Amino acid sequence: MPISSEKNFQKKLSIFENWISQKDRYRGKDIKIFPHKSSEASGFSNETFSCRIEGKDLHEDIVLRLKPTGFQVFPEYDLGLQVEIMTQLRRFNLPVPEILFAELNEDIIGAEFYVMKYVGGEAPSDNPPYHMDPDGMMGKASSKEIKSVWLGWLNNLILVHKLDFNKLDLSLIEKRREEDNHLMYDLKYYQSFMDWAMDGEKNPFLEDVFNWLKDKIPEDSNSRKLCWGDSRIGNVLFENFKVKALLDWEMATIGDPLSDLAWGLTTDDASSYGLNIKKLSGSISNDEAIKIWEKATGFSAHNFNYYRILCLFKFSVIMIRVAKKLIKNEIMPLDSDFHINNHISNYLKKEFYEIS
Repeated sequence: MPISSEKNFQKKLSIFENWISQKDRYRGKDIKIFPHKSSEASGFSNETFSCRIEGKDLHEDIVLRLKPTGFQVFPEYDLGLQVEIMTQLRRFNLPVPEILFAELNEDIIGAEFYVMKYVGGEAPSDNPPYHMDPDGMMGKASSKEIKSVWLGWLNNLILVHKLDFNKLDLSLIEKRREEDNHLMYDLKYYQSFMDWAMDGEKNPFLEDVFNWLKDKIPEDSNSRKLCWGDSRIGNVLFENFKVKALLDWEMATIGDPLSDLAWGLTTDDASSYGLNIKKLSGSISNDEAIKIWEKATGFSAHNFNYYRILCLFKFSVIMIRVAKKLIKNEIMPLDSDFHINNHISNYLKKEFYEIS
């Protein structure tokens, strides 16, 4: 369930309106900004608001994304990196939103933010999961249309993985260039993420999974590539079941591109099989997606099961903070154990014991 933790939105919107009216794009247009109704709620991990700008000979929709200043799901955020990635990907004609402005001075409205052009379209729903949402775009779609969604996602994922990231002007590349083992770096990040999220409470199962992942790091990884990170079909906007935009690059990293394929497929499994829900007809199978991806990229999916467990481990860590946000917002009771007992962590247990 999307929840906004932004308590002073109207005040910040007024300041933002004054700030953006000084930009050349809008100077002298006497603009006013009106938030879309959907901006009453935004994503779990950061604050995202869509707005309409009205002015002299001007009608434009934009999206304002702020770095969260309240309860955080992730221990750290790099909005500047998101701006860099989307700007660079547009150079290679990837369908990502156009960045209009970025402001990394948090003194303007109390948080770093960026502004991008609004992209129309619809994404498969997270809540309820699209496999059990008869009123959503996927629930109303035919098998052929659902297959079109999956192939659109997969073909664009392939385009991302075929990019030579050394041609991208990204600070992420320089930050990670000297690492001997990108995967070990990521594992340690999620270990510290887990410790921070648990806040002194033990999580023996996730600790066991972490140790297994550390001991089983593949020695035959694919070439390092830019990885989307949160590569779910729920982070893609579609229009007439064709891809319009690839969204949410906050988990982007450098590593084995197989991690992206595993994330997209495994999160879908967790939101269907993990809830004992039958997948919608037309959904792509893991085997079919792997074959298409291997043929198009030349990479190997030999280590898919490893990355499947890694995906569920990372998702389970993220769910700790998602659950605590639900508790903080009084959507779940204070004594809930949802942070360690949810459909993601339970699906991880099933898959982990089968694979390991």
